[in-house]
Amino acid sequence: MTAQKREENSQEIPITISAFSNEKLDAFGIDKVEDLGRITPGLTFTVNVGYTVIYLRGVGADAFLPSADPSIATYVDGINKVSGHGLQNSLGPIERVEVLKGPQGTLFGRNATGGAVNIITAAPPEEFVGNLSTEYGEYQGWDGAVEKHDIFIGAPITDNVGFTLGGYYQFYDPTMLNEPVRGSGVYEEPLDHFSEGIKAKLLWDITDSLSVTLLGDWNNQRDPSSMIQENTRPAPVLAAGQEPDKLDRIYHNSVSEGTEGKAGTNSRSYTAGMIFDWRTDSLDYKLILSDQYFDNYFSQLDYDTSEYEGAAFDAAQFADQQTAELQILSNDNTPLAENLEWVVGLYYLQADAGFDYLHLVVDPLGLGAGALGLPNFLGNLLKGSDGQVDLYTAGVLATESMSVYGQGTWTFNPEFSLTLGARYQKERRHVYNTYLSTETPIIGNDNDSGDDIDVAEFTTPGVVDETFSPRIAFQWFVNDAVQLYTSLARGYKSPTFNPINFFSAPDAVKREEATAFELGFKSELFDGNLRLNGAVFKTEVKDLLNAELSITSGGVVRFSNAGTGEIEGAEVDFLWQPMPEMNPGLAINGNATYLDAVYADFENGSGFDDETGLAFGPQSVSGDTSRDFSGNRIVRTPEWSSSLSINQNIPIGMDSAVELAVDYFYSDFYFTAASNSDLYVQPQYELWNARASYFYYPWGIQVTAFGENVKNEQYFISRQAQDFGRADTLAAPGVVGLRLKWDFDAVL
Repeated sequence: MTAQKREENSQEIPITISAFSNEKLDAFGIDKVEDLGRITPGLTFTVNVGYTVIYLRGVGADAFLPSADPSIATYVDGINKVSGHGLQNSLGPIERVEVLKGPQGTLFGRNATGGAVNIITAAPPEEFVGNLSTEYGEYQGWDGAVEKHDIFIGAPITDNVGFTLGGYYQFYDPTMLNEPVRGSGVYEEPLDHFSEGIKAKLLWDITDSLSVTLLGDWNNQRDPSSMIQENTRPAPVLAAGQEPDKLDRIYHNSVSEGTEGKAGTNSRSYTAGMIFDWRTDSLDYKLILSDQYFDNYFSQLDYDTSEYEGAAFDAAQFADQQTAELQILSNDNTPLAENLEWVVGLYYLQADAGFDYLHLVVDPLGLGAGALGLPNFLGNLLKGSDGQVDLYTAGVLATESMSVYGQGTWTFNPEFSLTLGARYQKERRHVYNTYLSTETPIIGNDNDSGDDIDVAEFTTPGVVDETFSPRIAFQWFVNDAVQLYTSLARGYKSPTFNPINFFSAPDAVKREEATAFELGFKSELFDGNLRLNGAVFKTEVKDLLNAELSITSGGVVRFSNAGTGEIEGAEVDFLWQPMPEMNPGLAINGNATYLDAVYADFENGSGFDDETGLAFGPQSVSGDTSRDFSGNRIVRTPEWSSSLSINQNIPIGMDSAVELAVDYFYSDFYFTAASNSDLYVQPQYELWNARASYFYYPWGIQVTAFGENVKNEQYFISRQAQDFGRADTLAAPGVVGLRLKWDFDAVL
């Protein structure tokens, strides 16, 4: 494990960790970061308007713009990944994945208030290795299929140079069809849904003590699913008279008519990194450099999510990030090494992320369907206009962050140890390139040429933020099989801005502060045949970031601080080999999480009224005041979640084996709006997966028949409250298929 910046046994670390090897992920069919939620209770992945939204132990960010930092940091080989669409691509060739729970501000730094996902890719091997896998599956109850293809090779080039190279391609047939005019019987397929990429790593051992690793990845993906939404409850005012969409796989979006302008996102990204490792007699040094660029060059959404031409967005977004981190670590020859193990580091980040442009199209005749008249939320821009209104805006958030950190563990004796750590960070952020322009004449303006008219340019002061993130942990190794630990940690999420505003300058949103106390145990019982871990914890989050998607509040997504959130919870996980002598091939593992997560103080709540559908809150133009959400449950946080897996391996002679497995995942209901309205609930759901594999070891062959979501459970990847009503996107239906994997190094 590298949860503490060095290789360690996960059972000896005072952190709750869910760790998964490459073999375990392969067995579960986990090939994307977002799939980790299926096997990690307490971790939820949803998608909002193309963005990945992550919550862990009730801590997360409901905001989903480039300026909205996540609460769960994602690292790949020590490099902090940019947030947003790019997290949805394939894991590729990896060694393991670690999900670290609770604030990780000391070692993982900014924006890890809820935890961190730490991905370690496969290292260049000393001998040739390689595998090829292909998968084909068909949807249940829907005409369509899924294809996935992966290749991985690793080999030494010389005695001191080696490499790994992996490529993947995934294609998904559409799981929904568009009927552009309701009842027309004419259907259109949405954009293709695919992802593809390459990941590479080159290791050069310059000397016995000095090495350099070059790594990089390139990804390209198109995803229509999270932008294809059904308006299952039209807003009584803005969408008055519209017929609700049924909760099925036929949607009605005007933006998707014809071959151009279909809803969805297209994005590509790359990462280039360099890691220097220098091991001396008394200290180890590591320098990690990275350059990343994410380009969401196409993004389009039918905002009213109906056949009416009410409102639609299209945008181009990007993120450009560079980081540098220097680590100095103790080793076995460092003074006091018998008792003290430590790491200190310096970290620097600079980034620009935001919108090159965002275009809002509003058709006054489509608003309100003529039933209750045209709401005047765009003011003079609509007066006197008999055509569509085009509003253009943009905004880029610039960040410069510098920090210094350190953590040390003092071992008093084989039974007791104490860990102390801290991080100081100073960060500067500001917004630039913010403006409003339109092609529609404005009252008092004689220009009617249709050319862009600059309405306003906005400026706003930047912010400078300084934070101190401490950590303390105490461990008691009761015996060789049982460890008890307790910890207190704090982490921060950076202050940010509402950069995309139509009618006002971007305003700042305060930083988020999370403080967590945890008491846990780790054990290996019955001669190591039962690994049983558990913890109870309490987390307080001050100024919890909240977001509402609402153009009637003057912007696109409005950020606000929710006062205080409080989460109390408990979790347990186990891996059990119940009959090691009689049936060594039987393994059972499972886990469960309980969360009592509430907004303890949220007096200035914003959202949408259940009766009128109009926005309320501090920025609402309807004049409706804020509402008190104190005591409401925190969004996207089920009270109970659990998973269970049973694997049975049956040897067939010396050369082959059969493995049978059944997986179960349960999620309690959770709210998707801070108002806790019953209109915005993801109901409780259960997922059953099953698979049967045949292994023929001399040829390196594995053939797996599998079923994912075999009961074809219906649930959402997105349930969004917005100006025109409730926008729902169904998750893909169940899949039944066949997977073939060939470890070709076995026969070469």
